[in-house]
Amino acid sequence: MRPVLAVAALGAVALLVATGLYIRVRDEPGGATRLTSACPHTVRVVTASSFAPVLDALAPGTRADDSCVNLQVAVADGRAAPEAVERIDADVWIPDDSSWAAVAGGGLLAAKEVAGSGTVLAETPIYMVTDAATADRLRAAGGSWLALANLVASDSGVRLAVRDPAGSGDGMVGAGGVAEAVWLAKGMDASALALARAMRVTRTVTGRDPALPAGRGEVGLVPEYALLPRLGSAPPAVLPGSDYAVVLRYTWLPTRAAVKDLARVAALDRFRTLLAGEAGAAALDDARLRAPGADTPPGADVQLPALARARMGVLGPHHVDHVLATWYAPDRRTNLLAVVDVSGSMGQQAPGSGAKLIDLVREGCRALGRLLPDDSRVGIWEFGLALDPPRDYRVVLPTAPLAAGHRAAMDAAVSRLAARQTGTGLYDTILAAYIAGRDAAEPGVSTQVLIFTDGRNEGDAQGMTLAQLTAGLQRAKDPARPIHLSVVAFGQRREAKLLAGAVKPVDGYVADLATAEEVTAVFIHTAAGGLHGD
Repeated sequence: MRPVLAVAALGAVALLVATGLYIRVRDEPGGATRLTSACPHTVRVVTASSFAPVLDALAPGTRADDSCVNLQVAVADGRAAPEAVERIDADVWIPDDSSWAAVAGGGLLAAKEVAGSGTVLAETPIYMVTDAATADRLRAAGGSWLALANLVASDSGVRLAVRDPAGSGDGMVGAGGVAEAVWLAKGMDASALALARAMRVTRTVTGRDPALPAGRGEVGLVPEYALLPRLGSAPPAVLPGSDYAVVLRYTWLPTRAAVKDLARVAALDRFRTLLAGEAGAAALDDARLRAPGADTPPGADVQLPALARARMGVLGPHHVDHVLATWYAPDRRTNLLAVVDVSGSMGQQAPGSGAKLIDLVREGCRALGRLLPDDSRVGIWEFGLALDPPRDYRVVLPTAPLAAGHRAAMDAAVSRLAARQTGTGLYDTILAAYIAGRDAAEPGVSTQVLIFTDGRNEGDAQGMTLAQLTAGLQRAKDPARPIHLSVVAFGQRREAKLLAGAVKPVDGYVADLATAEEVTAVFIHTAAGGLHGD
């Protein structure tokens, strides 16, 4: 028997003060709230606040006959929702975007397509809302999400307003849409840098009010359901994005526990059938949400610009991490070992910059230190050839938490990094750094090994070969202690391609950089969740 959910009911709403959630149940005739009834099937739902009106409208219909469903709804937004799903033993989670599945713990949700898992129930697009003059600037730049990203990431004077990304789909997907437009056009490192720069001119709106612009020059990212009732006689300028439609996808995500119980699956099927029927369509329309794939807004008299034909895809887990880590310092917590090549080529001038490559690396390390929270652990090695015989690397900063003293020590160690005439024992150093990262790994904390190099393994006659590096990494890999290994190679495309194959057994990532801007982006990306290829 499933546990009884005990709550104190106030009319149609029962408030769970301790958890910050509320449970809606329907009153019986005469005013008595029914938590247990003759209805044989109960479905417990956790959903976003913007979808709750749909379920409120449908609740009476779920108990209309002998095949009834007793619907109980908990409202929880953003990344707090998975905890609510577990706490009330929910049958299904309906978040305001598919991307939220990335924040659910392993084992919480059913596999895709099981009991309809992953089905999109409703959609609502996100618009850029601003004043007329700023809208003209956006249109002149292309009217796209990429144009918006470029403007807010530069010193253009255009600012951004978004809802709290941790607590709302429109905040997560709105900010993610800005970053994703850059990712698709220029790559993930450029995306991380653009989002970090945009964050400096972004106003984050907490609570349930939409992120409407507060003044000239500010662009609010507003979902259609919140925009429609605010379209008065003098509506703001509204742009949909000329490159992509950025859309919230309300998604059906049954729990793994529920799909193991045939009775719960049967109740879920009844409920989902109702959502897909005429009553569900009417409830969506009343909540100002679109049916999946609909081309026009709900309401016959509504005039909004048409969406772009191409729809931006669902943000992947790594992309969600980028947004959260950009906004919230605790999400940037990591164990990081930075390993810097100090061979002679690092003293060469970087293309597109008056600075030497080693200077850019030093500045990147300093920026990284400023971005990481105090409970991160950071260590730094430098490497060349036999810098600390018989090792090719030398520890210049032992790994330790970033307390005030360690931050000062890190700054001093970074200042001492300098190019010198030496070979490059790259392969031996990669393996040694990977093993060191593995041995220092902590459960529940991301561990990153970031190696910055000219990409060549040279002058090391006694060192290992590329094949020996691959074999060594395979032996060192421990699935219980996963390591994010990233090798950043500057200007050596052939060597970078060979390295990418060598580190593949441990899911390592190799970035091949060509400009000074890319060097800066790599360090920002590392702070915002690490370098991965997805």
